[in-house]
Amino acid sequence: MTFLHVLYQLLIGPLGLFFEMVFAIVNRLLPNPGLTIIVLSLIVNILVLPLYNRADAMQAEEREIEERLAPRIAQIKKAFKGDERMMMLQTYYRQNNYSPMHVLKGSFSLLLQVPFFMAAYNLLSGMSLLQGVSFGPIRDLGAPDQMLAIGGITLNVLPILMTLINFVAGFIYLRGMPVKAKVQMYGMAVVFLVLLYNSPAGLAFYWTLNNVFSLFKNLFLKLKHSKLILSIGLAVIGAAMFVYAIAVPPQRGSSKITVFLVLLALGLMIPLALRIAGKRVKIDLPKFTPTSSDTKMFMLGCSLMALLTGLLVPSALIESSPTEFVNIFSMRNPNIYVVCSGISAAGLFLIWFPLFYYLASPVIKRVMSYIVLAMAGVFAIDYFCFDTDLGTLSANFVFDDMPKFASGAINKNLLVVALTAIVVIALYRFLPKITNTVVAAGCLVILAMSVMNIVKINKEYETICNVGTPEIPVVTLSTEGQNVVVIMLDRALSAEVPYIFAEKPELAAQFDGFTYYPNTISHGPFTNFGTPGLFGGYEYVPERMNERSDEALVDKHDEALLMMPVLFGENGYHVTVFDPPYAGYQQIPDLSIYDGYDYIDAFNAVEGVNARETQGIDDKEAMRERNIFCYSLFRVLPTVAKGTVYNNGRYNNLAAEAAVGLYEQVRDSLSTATGFNELFMKSYTLLDVLPNITNIDEGSSDNLFLMDNGATHEPVYLQAPDYVPVMNVDNTEYDAAHADRNVLDGRVMNLDTTSQVAHYDVNMASYLALGRWFDYLREMGVYDNTRIIIVADHGRDIGQFDDMVYFDGSLDTMWINPVLMVKDFGASGFTTDTTFMTNADVPTIATTGVIANPVNPFTGNPINSEPKNDEQQIIISEEFEPSINNGNQYMPGEWYTVHDDIFDENNWQYLGNW
Repeated sequence: MTFLHVLYQLLIGPLGLFFEMVFAIVNRLLPNPGLTIIVLSLIVNILVLPLYNRADAMQAEEREIEERLAPRIAQIKKAFKGDERMMMLQTYYRQNNYSPMHVLKGSFSLLLQVPFFMAAYNLLSGMSLLQGVSFGPIRDLGAPDQMLAIGGITLNVLPILMTLINFVAGFIYLRGMPVKAKVQMYGMAVVFLVLLYNSPAGLAFYWTLNNVFSLFKNLFLKLKHSKLILSIGLAVIGAAMFVYAIAVPPQRGSSKITVFLVLLALGLMIPLALRIAGKRVKIDLPKFTPTSSDTKMFMLGCSLMALLTGLLVPSALIESSPTEFVNIFSMRNPNIYVVCSGISAAGLFLIWFPLFYYLASPVIKRVMSYIVLAMAGVFAIDYFCFDTDLGTLSANFVFDDMPKFASGAINKNLLVVALTAIVVIALYRFLPKITNTVVAAGCLVILAMSVMNIVKINKEYETICNVGTPEIPVVTLSTEGQNVVVIMLDRALSAEVPYIFAEKPELAAQFDGFTYYPNTISHGPFTNFGTPGLFGGYEYVPERMNERSDEALVDKHDEALLMMPVLFGENGYHVTVFDPPYAGYQQIPDLSIYDGYDYIDAFNAVEGVNARETQGIDDKEAMRERNIFCYSLFRVLPTVAKGTVYNNGRYNNLAAEAAVGLYEQVRDSLSTATGFNELFMKSYTLLDVLPNITNIDEGSSDNLFLMDNGATHEPVYLQAPDYVPVMNVDNTEYDAAHADRNVLDGRVMNLDTTSQVAHYDVNMASYLALGRWFDYLREMGVYDNTRIIIVADHGRDIGQFDDMVYFDGSLDTMWINPVLMVKDFGASGFTTDTTFMTNADVPTIATTGVIANPVNPFTGNPINSEPKNDEQQIIISEEFEPSINNGNQYMPGEWYTVHDDIFDENNWQYLGNW
């Protein structure tokens, strides 16, 4: 990140983001981007009008001072020479509180155009949305207009028209002004003509509209009845907006948008209506000058918002899981995203807000102080108290499921927002010093919290840097020996299996020899709770882990991961491990836990098979650098505005929408979606290439293969009937043709939400990929002599089966109902067994008949399933991050017991919270 890049993001970045968000939001309401450009120009010009008015006033003040001082300056220059002249001029300037640097004020209005021009240029010059779109006489908004052809020469009319309008506006505005001012304005007009002549018509059209606005502004200021004309103009705009809002097609916007447009239209018509009624609205604002306390409060409020959105929100998010923000093939400290968000926040709140404040009138300055103070209070309340749990968020700031905000929650938030604004303004009105102190203290607290997060992120990054570059993984199976395979499909949903196999009958043949155990539980709803028992047996379920209270959870977790590899290795097996979950309590598994065991080959396999997949890394990082500040705004804004900012995970990102699709999928309906999910693609790729990385030993070696895979953990839509990832998923026809696929033997599997559909798709795709691998194993002659266990560490509470929701809706047992399917040596057929099972039975199943009297090599205790005869204790807790839940015992949660039949609610009991 260079100095120029930082400077650009500080000065131009906030404007560019504002332009882009306005364009995206408005364009969703209008049928043509040309209309959107008109609205964008109107909005921007109205917002910056006070800036330009103040800049013009400063320019006029500067000219007045220059004219007043000019005679005496001329006398000094005539009477004195050299150093004496310089000293006299300096004295004269000092006596009149004037500096030669004040001449810059005369150019301020021109300089002010530069950042706005750069922001508009970057947005509109390469916007794919404008490509090939016509608007009126403009054939293509994404290319030079070429509207006039003379002989064999084509002329771009819009830049020429823009320049002519600029000259006319200058002629009106600059009448009677000195030559210097005219040269500046006309010179700038020529510069813009050169810059924009070959630019896309959309950009030239936007800047032409700006010049039209400037022309009308200059004409308006010279009119006698300007207020009446303004009210008429507003009423015309309001009437047009009202007609559009009523006539807008239903698909163009929601009822909320229609109501908003109607209310705004009526508001624009009120001034004219009052004039017609013979009334006038007068607001007697107090006559005062803002105090130093007001300025201090304004800057403190801006600082609090900058620290909150620029540092605390992004650092808290990244600190929760730093590994997700690191690409080990292009190592960057994830704090870079905090820096980017901080720069954007500083540019918005510490540069542009103060600039508006500096150029405002005294009365408006005090009003702005109150507004900023209220905003700071609302931001803090919204972040710390509202919408803190909206679901699982990816490293690209997209939720698993579209956040939904009920009208009751919105109304409650609006009430709290209003009360917060009233309270903080009242406090400042009557207790300004105390309020200043409180806000300053809040800034310090937020800064301290942010620094702590940043330090933790940096420490985690240093650990990640020690992982090294993953190798291409290889698994060895033999044709003559015994092979034991344990495949952990993270979050694979057991209850979906019968429906998947019913939709794809060919799976039964591919899974020949498997027994499906639907009556299965895990001992916790997340990987940190369910994995230890799965790999280590009943000694490592949460209840038993807590009993060993003098040992760290990470040590017990690693011991569980090592148990089967060491046991099998000591009994002559060659062991291969892929992606041991949370090894070393790290998101990227710490394979050093296997150091010293020569018979174990461990791989970070998902990263290994994707080692060459570096396409688009720069695009992804640029997307994150932009969207992380948008996510911060999403978190601090009132609930009613969150959906608009979130924009289905796009954050109103127009320029990089194609790049977004490479890493995140946006679900548009129950049948359609756009884009890929990066994490799913990586895990699915590993499943897909298993035949390519399987080494067949035609000897008699015995092998153990343990693999964790996250394809079932990343719910996405896939293209049916093959359930493969594509950029644009459209299953509308397929879903209609298979509308009854969710009913089996009278039991309904709900497919009413995008999350339910996406989970079904990824489970289906994973079994299809495994089926292809099993076909390969048959072809290579290693299927019959291989015991295969497919199991999950936990399920997911997505409300897919109404008969699995117990305790008056407080527990969806799908959350702890993991898949369990077992194929033994030489088995045939596909059967279902309703025996009560847990995923902690896996070590017993894996060792039965291949290791006599198996004993845990670390504790000396026998490995069996006898503990299952007792009631099984299950912890339900949201503390799933090993970076947080990493003491000697699991953090408190809700505890339940179950026995025998998990589908009978009478077999469940709630124990309490501890």
